[in-house]
Amino acid sequence: MKALNMEFSYLSSFRERHKQELQSAELDKRLLELSALFELSQLLNASLNLKSILDNILLIPMGRMMLSRGVTLLKKDKRQYAFANVKGVGQEWLGRQIMIEQPPSEPILLSENKQNVSWMNTFRNLHLELVLPLIFQNKHKGLIAFSKKLNGQPFSENEIDFLFSLSNIAAQAIENAQMFEQLNQLNRSLDQKIQELNTLFEIGKELNQIFDEPEILKQLSFSLMGQMLVNQFCIALKREDGWKLIYRKGSLFPESTCMQIVQYCEQLATLTTPQFTDKNPKLAFLNKLNIQLIVPMDSKGQVGGIIFLGPRMDKKPYGQHQLEFLSTLANIAMIALENSRLIKETIEKERLEEELNIAHSIQDRLLPSAFPQVPGFDIHGLNIPSKQVGGDYFDVIPLSNGEIILAIADVSGKGVPASLLMSNLQAGLHMLCEEDYNLAEITFRLNNLVYKNTSLERYITFFILKLDINSGRFQYVNAGHNPPYWFHQSGGNLEELFTGGIILGFLKDAEYEIGQGMLKPNDFLLMFTDGVTECMNTDDEEFTEQRLEAIILKEAPKRTCHDFNTYLVQQLQKFAQGRAQSDDITLLSVKRLAN
Repeated sequence: MKALNMEFSYLSSFRERHKQELQSAELDKRLLELSALFELSQLLNASLNLKSILDNILLIPMGRMMLSRGVTLLKKDKRQYAFANVKGVGQEWLGRQIMIEQPPSEPILLSENKQNVSWMNTFRNLHLELVLPLIFQNKHKGLIAFSKKLNGQPFSENEIDFLFSLSNIAAQAIENAQMFEQLNQLNRSLDQKIQELNTLFEIGKELNQIFDEPEILKQLSFSLMGQMLVNQFCIALKREDGWKLIYRKGSLFPESTCMQIVQYCEQLATLTTPQFTDKNPKLAFLNKLNIQLIVPMDSKGQVGGIIFLGPRMDKKPYGQHQLEFLSTLANIAMIALENSRLIKETIEKERLEEELNIAHSIQDRLLPSAFPQVPGFDIHGLNIPSKQVGGDYFDVIPLSNGEIILAIADVSGKGVPASLLMSNLQAGLHMLCEEDYNLAEITFRLNNLVYKNTSLERYITFFILKLDINSGRFQYVNAGHNPPYWFHQSGGNLEELFTGGIILGFLKDAEYEIGQGMLKPNDFLLMFTDGVTECMNTDDEEFTEQRLEAIILKEAPKRTCHDFNTYLVQQLQKFAQGRAQSDDITLLSVKRLAN
């Protein structure tokens, strides 16, 4: 605006200084030119539309001076100039770039300038004659060039001055239009960013409310189709056992293609940003599978998934802003999938803990809470459950005829199933002990009961002993259990009680043999489960039968059953060196007291 006011002041002062001379034709012509420049300046600076400005820069002089051709070039970088507008020249030149090493700062008539310069020769080939620089604040903005006049007359000095002044006014108008366009482009970019952020916020909000993996993948699929206009893609996630393709959409991803993709996922997991398959030579094999873009899914600094994208439905290429959107969307989806996994694990953990609590409760109710006082005998048992509740069981059942049943068992498996099977065993044992059956018949019937109600992977190792408390004589059946140790006080030696048969539940109608013996004063009998001998230390070494035998020989003669069991547990804990107990520890001991 300041420039316009100066031009207007100059026009007014010109009139004042030449009042007497305005009658001359030359001064009238100059005055008309100045008026025209003023009007053109107003016209050019009134618009911020670059195309309109470029059209006026060419069309007005071409109409006034009868010129057939005109071009405008705008500077792109240090040496590159692009054809921004052409009139009378083939439209194929529009957008084409040429290199201009030393652009002119003054008007040039190419017919008089004989320099053999590439860009000048290009202009000569286009039949252009006059070249004018576009300069704003001492910065070169571009060039204007016109052909010779149609009437064949050369450009006069006044005409060249007029066009040079016009180019200077045009340079400022172009600068304003370019700045306005940059601001508009920036605003459009900001609006698009805000829209993308709002979209991502809504998608993230929705995904964070979903804890089901298939539903998360479904929503991610909708987002890819709705925001990116892509309906050909597949998604792979890294599982504990390797990469798995968990979602695919579109005909470009048949099972055979997906199998090829999965093979390369571990290699691709080193990428941290979206990659075009046609621009990265290492991804050429994916490009052959019609995959245009791969987007890593980041999880805590590690790639936990990869999205493979085919072409867009509108056939347009993926832009830079779309890469940023996809990268953020992929990471949001990865967080949602990770949260889903963690929640699923938490629920499963809570379920297992609840199951273990139920199993502990069942086991506690089945084990004896107190031991009968038997004249002449010391009896004690204990059970130390592991974190994973097993099926260890022991029982002491007094009979009405001066006898007592002692039993110990180890049910296969862990948790509630093992505890329920142990509960069935306990109920069946108590019921059969009330009948007039010998130990072989009791074990036979228990075996068939377990066989009938369980599958082959469920079985029970079982040991049962009937003790006559008057004589010390006993009978026993060992159904595949760890053989108990019988310590003979008289000889200072150990005997293992093997006699019996196979484990319960393995074979229907299995026969069992009865073993027998007699406890003499200070004799000691220890029944135990494999949690004792298979107790592990930090060096992965088992406690073994040899260590147990040594403890029995040394400690059994001088300790009560309670003291012995307690001492043995302490030795197991010492041996384990702080390693977590992996199986239940169950002990049942009986000792005949001296007269």
